[in-house]
Amino acid sequence: MEQKNLEKAAELLAALLTGEPVEAEGGKNAGLYEAYYESGEVSDALELMLKKLNLRVYAYNNALYVSVGERNRVFGYSNEDLKRLMGLRLNKELYLCYYLIYQAAACFYQDSATYNYTEYIRAEDLMEAVNRSLAGMISKLHRFSSETPEEQSFTALALLWDELPVIANEEAQGIRAGRSSKSGFIKLVFNFLVSQGLFTEAQERYYPTSRMHALIRRYFEEEKGRLYELQTQWNKGGENGAAY
Repeated sequence: MEQKNLEKAAELLAALLTGEPVEAEGGKNAGLYEAYYESGEVSDALELMLKKLNLRVYAYNNALYVSVGERNRVFGYSNEDLKRLMGLRLNKELYLCYYLIYQAAACFYQDSATYNYTEYIRAEDLMEAVNRSLAGMISKLHRFSSETPEEQSFTALALLWDELPVIANEEAQGIRAGRSSKSGFIKLVFNFLVSQGLFTEAQERYYPTSRMHALIRRYFEEEKGRLYELQTQWNKGGENGAAY
């Protein structure tokens, strides 16, 4: 491999890890984007380095993004990290936030074959989606009480969601992020997604960023993962079957 291509791949890696935009047009990193697509040595070297770091590169809308792999303790968050960051105390609260994030992402893809998606969602849209998806789980909890650890987690989050009021008494003057209501949890999750550069907010409408779209498309197209599998299992044969 030529030294200049290795150095270009290292520059590209550094830009992605520091959160700099790597786009086809405009910005100081446009040349790095071109190098990734025009040089097989550059792209191969970058992907090898990312693989060793348990990272993945995603392309979407003429830009490159990086995401951490599963259980990446260096570049990702542990469960304890996320609980501290989001002000949570219990694992079941974190599982609920994970599920809310999953449902928020799912709201934007109605059909994985054509990539039809909604422009934005509101808190009430996510509330409705979660109520709908968990309704079937509540009625089936007795069937899964002694199954896998993941299913026990689903049981815990379904029960937690069912027990929470829609809004807390102290939220009468406005919904605040917190653990005392469904609305509070949704606000907590939206605040986190905005802080991570995955959503932007305008007039209580939440719009996914290009980075979020890149991750959603790769997830539903290639990954899906255990959460998708369990969601499908819970809803199997019902009206609420996953359509993604």
